[in-house]
Amino acid sequence: MDVLNLITPLEGELKAAVKLRPQQQPDCWLLEVALFHSGDPAGSTRFTLNGYSREEAERLARNIKSNQFMMREIDEQLRGDGD
Repeated sequence: MDVLNLITPLEGELKAAVKLRPQQQPDCWLLEVALFHSGDPAGSTRFTLNGYSREEAERLARNIKSNQFMMREIDEQLRGDGD
């Protein structure tokens, strides 16, 4: 797998363009999240996933809305951009 690209609805008009990229180290992934509200850019964040198999990293990327930690980070990013 080179790069996994997904568009994920989060809440209401908020969507995430999610990119999962393998890194040089085994079982290490970069998960980039670009946020869009009503089609307009609303911020971005990234997560380094160490110790995840490809299947685990893909599952996390596909279900980002179910991950409380990531959603909290996304909320903080959105709050920070509004200041």
